[in-house]
Formats: sequence, C-alpha cells, structure tokens
Amino acid sequence: MGSFVTGLVAGFAIAMPPGAVTSLIVRIGLQRGFPSALAAGWGTATVDGVYCVVAVLAGAAVVPLLGAIDPPLRVVTGLVLVGLGVRGIVSARQEKPSVGSPDARDLAATYARFIAITMVNPATLAYFVAVAFGFAGSLLNDAFAFIGGVFAASLTWHAILAVLSGSLHGRLSPNARTVLTIVANGVVIALGIRILTQVVAG
Repeated sequence: MGSFVTGLVAGFAIAMPPGAVTSLIVRIGLQRGFPSALAAGWGTATVDGVYCVVAVLAGAAVVPLLGAIDPPLRVVTGLVLVGLGVRGIVSARQEKPSVGSPDARDLAATYARFIAITMVNPATLAYFVAVAFGFAGSLLNDAFAFIGGVFAASLTWHAILAVLSGSLHGRLSPNARTVLTIVANGVVIALGIRILTQVVAG
C-alpha cells in the first residue's frame, strides 16, 4: 500500500503542474468537448505509465541514453510546441465548437496524437528515473504497486482536466473562447521557446 501511495504522489506531482500538454488538453476540451479531452489526457497518462515502467525497471540503463539523446530531443520538442502554438493562435478566430460527439476514429487519433506529443518530452522520463533512484530501497520491493499509483494519479488528473474544460464546450462566447485559446497556445509557445533557449544556452 505504501508503494501505491508513493506512486500516487509521484504521479500527481508530474501531472498537475501547468505545462504545454495541459494547455493543449484544455484547448481540446473547449473546442471539441469532454470525450476528445479525455482521449487526449489518457494518451498523456499512457506515456506517464510507460515511462514510469521504463524508469523503475531499467533506470540505471536509461540515464546514459537520456544524456545522449536529450539535446536533439529537446530541439524537436521545442519546435513542435512552437509550431502547435502558432497554428492554434492563427486559427483561433476561425475555430468553432464541434457539434455532435466525436466518433471512435477521431478519439483514437486524438489519443495517438497526445501519446506522440508527450513522448518527445524527455523531462518526464528523467523525472521518473530520479524518483526510482530516490526511493530505490523501498520502492522496488513493490514496483508494480508504485507504477499502478503513478498511472492512476495521471489518469485521474487528466480526467479532471477533461471534465473542467469539456464542461465549457459550447458555452463560451466566441470572444471568450478566442481569448482562452490564444492564452492556452501562448503558454505552449512560451514553453517551446524556453526549451529551445535552454538548448542554445547549453
């Protein structure tokens, strides 16, 4: 039980801080409603769970690999975030809330897209490697309980985001929706620029 609770704490700690993925999930909820936001959030939670498994079971082997791929991966991450943010702002006024429920193909595409977006963030894997080493004495005695706690926390938090953003779907005025969309995408662009700046600064 202790390892599961530790996993819950670690999962909420990585999922809850506002970031680019959070902003994108909120944008999806405002534009396309709860089901699409939930698919996006659970795509992110899937990566959290997979990275946690990798970190707990192969943390020592992952550290050198992270060092080798971190700079190019961070460049890719920064460029993708800036591109997504700019695209979102440019199309903000043209976007209208979707009507009707998304079909299974659309939900699957959203889920897969957010898996891809989250996977290019090496900070998530590095975080779980650090946690795995930090709690190695007790954590690895029940690694699967820890992993289950992380996954449950991430699923829960992203479901909450989906509920909150999805509840506003179709209820905001066009101006309010545009402002929120620009703010959300502005956060994404700012984080992308920050990542690129850090890479340049070394």
